[in-house]
Amino acid sequence: MKTTGEDIFKALENVDEHYIEECRQSGSGVKIKTVWKKWAAVAACGVIATVTCVMMFAGKSDKDIKAKAAADQQTANEEATVSYRVPWDEYAMNAKYETFEYNDVEYVSMGHIDKSFLDSKLTTMTLVADNYETNKKETTTADIYSIKDLSPSVYLAVVFDDGSVAWYDDWEYSPDYKADMTLDDIINDVSLEKTAHVDYAYNDAGMGRLRKYTNTDLSKLLELLKDDNGSYNAVYKGDAYESDPDINLSVTNDDEYYIEGGITISFFVERLDVSGTAYFTANGDLYVQLFAGDVLKFDIGSDKVEKLEKWLDENCEYTDVDKNTNNVYDDESSEEIVTSDTVTSVVKDDSDMADEVDAEYSDEAV
Repeated sequence: MKTTGEDIFKALENVDEHYIEECRQSGSGVKIKTVWKKWAAVAACGVIATVTCVMMFAGKSDKDIKAKAAADQQTANEEATVSYRVPWDEYAMNAKYETFEYNDVEYVSMGHIDKSFLDSKLTTMTLVADNYETNKKETTTADIYSIKDLSPSVYLAVVFDDGSVAWYDDWEYSPDYKADMTLDDIINDVSLEKTAHVDYAYNDAGMGRLRKYTNTDLSKLLELLKDDNGSYNAVYKGDAYESDPDINLSVTNDDEYYIEGGITISFFVERLDVSGTAYFTANGDLYVQLFAGDVLKFDIGSDKVEKLEKWLDENCEYTDVDKNTNNVYDDESSEEIVTSDTVTSVVKDDSDMADEVDAEYSDEAV
């Protein structure tokens, strides 16, 4: 920043008249020069201080500035969390006793479960928790149960002494921790063919339009994914994220997500009151997300995806929808993303009707 004569003049405008009068009386002009030098020095110091601050700020990179802002925000969030906590007595039992260990496996609380889904009683335990209000240990008696059709090595139920029931799962139930976990494990541990039903199924694999299926039998669908030995033979390829180029999600006007250029199967496990999703891409990748957990990526082969698509078309009723849905991640500020209305409903038992619909789409394309 350059200091001009005008800047100095403006600074001198505020000089006390007492100093000016002394200068006039002296007749020598010495005090005038002294006052001039004094205020010029003050102005110069201001300039130096300003330049120094600018240089110090400029010396920080955007990365440093963002890192500090993130750290400040984290501190603020932690302070906000500490400043308010739900009173201990208002917590549900499974919230107080978040984890417990059984047969050398640590289980973590996942939520409520209905008593009708309890299977065999395995043991009775005394669970321990830290009361953060009193900083003392608290205990409760808990009956540990297996859950119908679920693997007890992964899923357990706890009946607390107040009568409430919750389900727990293995804290480390993820291929990240268990390198030998397979797609077989994930499907069989939950017994999806017994415990789950399909909420909705979408096909957007190269047809130029979106197709939604109803009355989809999950158990028959899963049979298509097995190999000749009855195994869900698949290669685990790691966790996936939204940045994965093959995860290109859109949403319908019914707020149902589907993967573009592939097949989407959304299912619901009633006994655990949780949902899951499987995304199949044309190149043979399968993305599985169970209970809002990590998205796991498997390679099942494009031949199985083709078989799945053919089976859906031949065995399930479907509705065709114009494919003009916007990508969910294109505009994060969008509050609502919609598709056009449903245009045609076709029952696969009526092949003539299906042919007429295909012909209509062909004419429109021309």
